[in-house]
This record gives sequence, structure tokens and C-alpha cells, in this order.
Amino acid sequence: MSSEELSIGSYIVRRLEEQRVGSMFGVPGSFIANFLDIVEASKISWVGECNELTAAYAADGYARYKGELGVLATTVGVGELSAINGIAGSFAEELPILHIVGQQKTKDQDEGLNIIHTLGNGRYDEFAKSALPYTCSQYLLNKTDINLGVADIKIDKVIVDCISQSRPAYLALPWDLVDVKITTTRLYEPLKKEEVLINADAEKAAIEHIYRRFEDAFEGELVNNVVVIADVSISRHHCKKEVAAFLEATQLPVYGTPLGKTAVNETSDRYGGIYVGDLSSPDVKKSVENAKLVLFIGPLNTDFNTGNFSYKISDDKSIKLHFDHTEVGFATYARTGMKELLPKLTDRLKDFTEKARQLDVPEFRNEDVDDEDEPINHAWLWWRVGGWFIEDDLIITEAGSVSYGVIDLALPKGSSLLAQKLWASIGWSTGATHGATLARRELEGDKAPQTILFIGDGSLQMTVQALSAMMRSKVKPIIFVVKNGGYTIERLQHSIDAEYHNIVTWDYGKLLSVLNNVEEPTPTKTYQVSNQQELGKLFDSGEFRNNGCLQLVEIIVSRDDAPPALKRALHIQDNAVESDSGLETWAPHRIKMGGSAPVRMIGW
Repeated sequence: MSSEELSIGSYIVRRLEEQRVGSMFGVPGSFIANFLDIVEASKISWVGECNELTAAYAADGYARYKGELGVLATTVGVGELSAINGIAGSFAEELPILHIVGQQKTKDQDEGLNIIHTLGNGRYDEFAKSALPYTCSQYLLNKTDINLGVADIKIDKVIVDCISQSRPAYLALPWDLVDVKITTTRLYEPLKKEEVLINADAEKAAIEHIYRRFEDAFEGELVNNVVVIADVSISRHHCKKEVAAFLEATQLPVYGTPLGKTAVNETSDRYGGIYVGDLSSPDVKKSVENAKLVLFIGPLNTDFNTGNFSYKISDDKSIKLHFDHTEVGFATYARTGMKELLPKLTDRLKDFTEKARQLDVPEFRNEDVDDEDEPINHAWLWWRVGGWFIEDDLIITEAGSVSYGVIDLALPKGSSLLAQKLWASIGWSTGATHGATLARRELEGDKAPQTILFIGDGSLQMTVQALSAMMRSKVKPIIFVVKNGGYTIERLQHSIDAEYHNIVTWDYGKLLSVLNNVEEPTPTKTYQVSNQQELGKLFDSGEFRNNGCLQLVEIIVSRDDAPPALKRALHIQDNAVESDSGLETWAPHRIKMGGSAPVRMIGW
């Protein structure tokens, strides 16, 4: 095998190209600029954002949709700390983000000089330390490793750790080492994700144990014998195909979770809706909690996902398939990942298909609503939105109240829903929309189906500059801004009339012209709607969905209205009262108007 001489920066870029990285997000700086010169000369597109936080969100959305490595590049200190909130979110939600940090030259670091972007204390390792809780692996490039000929090995390790553990990793590059030449033979061997090492004996034992539990469950009358709950880790660990094949072959009734929406086909007649503990619909709650056996695929127990941990399913009647182990009742089988186990389990459980096919499943479909000459309210809005979605749409929702709007909807076959609901950092969705749309364009070309973002006005004000980066990249999402003057989800939890929940009201329709390129503006369209018939007319126009440009729709709703799912989560009754502001609002029976003790959010 022949060796190859190239710069360290070039080595890194070649590895990223090998991982199919097509876009790198970030903000330039003097300590990262020479590395970005190499990026610009490569197949990777540099995607400059207006700040490092939105760049981190964009890398998150890119990795989240593509299911592969996302890359963020910043300068040391000021840049990387601005991005750390986004990195922490990617860590919490298991996304492989490689954060490349350009550092001061090694001589200045060795001498402890007070160079810009330092704390003035001569300590250059503080920033990498601050990233330790949010990264699975770190490597700080240094002269010793270069001289020992192991720099390439250690660079490879941090990338492999990142993609294998599906967590952010940290790679620091002193600017004077980026162009140093190394000789390597490693580029002839592509980097691969380290898969879970399967224990064949444990896998076989787990399958036989599951089979016996199915035999017991299907004895007697065919009523709620076995149900499946499909959760978010199906998507996170790329098991959608395996799960779809399993459900098709077995015909078992299947239910979703709030985080697991679009992990399986929600239009199937074997799909019964969302199970979320005490917040489930009566039919779903009864079917799931009365089942003799519940098969969880890819479960993730969070407050949002479980109705504030109100699941009524005991461990003794549960089977849980995880990415690296399997639980059957109280028994745990290590090294039995669901991606490898599911095809074998599918073949084994076909014996029960005819019985499973006879099990009733609650009907789950969207309600039809009429467009009245009335103001827009959430009870109407989301059913109308559900009827407008089509197959293969990419739907992104912000972490605030709008994320509850889509929960009740049967989303179309092939659609994808992206939402950050564990870390739940408001403003995430604007950057994530940019990254996810670029990822889809890389995978499917310019004719990829539509990306659709729903965001509240409070969230948009956090990261509005991401709209400028979208127009620079000429991506064409449709952005719905729900305008109600502040943080509704916070108002409904505590002190509904408190001033601190309010924001300055912007003219959102003018944002795209303000943030666009003055010299070569990107075509855009904006709309403002406050009436049901106005929005209905827009939805019914074929031109709206296919305008071929970025569009922003400002939807005006009353201040304290909220999606039905959010009202259920907060136990809000639909009896109207007068708030201190004089506006008609909802009176949650657990929340006092104008000031109360804090109420813990019940997550749906």
C-alpha cells in the first residue's frame, strides 16, 4: 500500500468528504481561516451563518435529517462558546456533530500569551474543558503527535467516535499546524461506524423468550393481546425500514409517541394514534394499558414523551427493543441491537400474523374542518394544516406551543417530523430548517418535496438571522410564524398577564426584505392571515406550495389560545374568563391568573 503526503487540514477534509459531508456550517475567524481555505477548494460547501448558535442548530438539523455526520467550524473561545448551547442539544438528542475549532498558534499557547479570544490568564485548555460534558470524544492536535506520526490515527478516532456514538465530538486545530504535511497510508481504508458487537447466543435467547411471551399473550380471546409502541430511537438509529417490514409481516396494532411521530406510517389502518399515558385519547389508553403484552421499539422515556411519566404499563408485560440491548420483562439481553434483531424476529413471529390481523385498532385520522369567516384559532388551525400536508413533506416544529399542534395529526406517508423536545431550546428550528433543507437537497436534488417550518414569534426572535443564511443558500422552505406577542406556553403555566412573557411585536412580513441580499436579492413571498378563509384560500392555491421561493406566512392568533394537545397537557378547560389585560383567555383550573406558584409542565 503506497503512502500519501498531504497537509493535516487536507487529511481532515478528505475524511469528511468520505463521510458524505456536503455542507459545513459555521462562522469564520482568523484562527480557522486557513482550514476554511482547504474546505473551499474541496467538494464541501461552506455554509456561513450569521452567528455560531444558528450554525450549531443548522449542523444539528443537517445531521438529524440526513442521519449522518454534521460538521460545525468556529474560532476558539468566543466562537465555540457561542455554539455550545446548540452542541449540548445535539448531545442530549444523540446527533453526530463534529465541532472543529481553530486555535491560536502553538508557540503562543506554549508561552501562555494573552492573545485575543482568551481569558487573559494564559490557560488555553479551558474552552475544550468546558465542552467535555457535551462531547463524546476530543482531540487537540499537537506537534508531539505529528512528530510521532500518530496525528492521523487520533483524528480518525475522534470522527469514528462521533459517528459510532452518535454524539458531538471536538477537534481543535492550532492554525500553525493546519498546513503541516504528514505522510499517511490511512486514507486507503474508509472510516466505518463501530457497530454494536452482537452476541449471537444472547440474540437467539432473546428471540425465543419473546416468542414464548407472544404464545402466552395470544392464548384465549383476541382482544388487546399484543400492541406495539414505536418510539423516537427508531429514527435516531436508522431502523425505519426494519420496523416497517416487521409491522407489515406481523400486522400487529401499533401506536406512536409524541417524539416518535413519523417513525412509522401513520396512515396505516394498523396505526391507532399516540400513546402518552394519562393524556392519551380514551380508546388508545384502553387498548394499550389493557394489552396483555406491549412491545416497545426504540423507547425514550422523557416527561414530554410519557405524559409526565404517567405510563400505566408494568415491566412484567413489556418487551423493549433498544439499539444495543433487549429487555423481556425483567430479563436483559446485552449486545442484541434492534436493527440486527428485528429481521430475525420478524421471521420468527409470523406465526402470529393471522391472530394479530384480527385485533381491533382505534381509527386515527384527521378531522375535516370548514373555512369560516372567523378569526384563526388553534382548534381549527391544526386540522386545516393536517389536511394540507402531502406525502414526503419535511415538517419542522419549534419547541414551544406550536410543537403541540401536530401531535394530534395523522401525518402523511413518507413525511418526516423534526422537533427538538428533550433539550427544547427555543429558536432551534430556524437554523435546523436551514441545515435539514440543505441535507435534503444533497440527497434528493432541487426537486425534493417541501420543507415546512412552524415557529412562534417568540422563538423566531431568538434566531431570526438564520432567515438571512437560508436566502443566501437559496433554500425554499415555507415558514409559518404563529404571531401572538410572546411566550404562550410560559403564560399558560405561570402568571398569564406577567409582562416578562411579552415581546416586541414585529412586522414579520418585512423580515425577508430586510434580511435579504440587497445587491442580488433572493426571490421571496410573504403573507399575513388572521381569518380562516384567508389561510384556507392560501392552502387551496396550488401556486402557494409550488412557488419556487422561500415564503413566510404570518398567522395571527389570539394571545392566549393554544393547540388542543397543549391544553390537555396543562389540564386547561375551555371556559373563557377575563384576564387582567381585558382579553378573553383560557382558564386553566390548575393555574391562577396574574400570579401563582410555579406549575410543572406536563409534557405532551
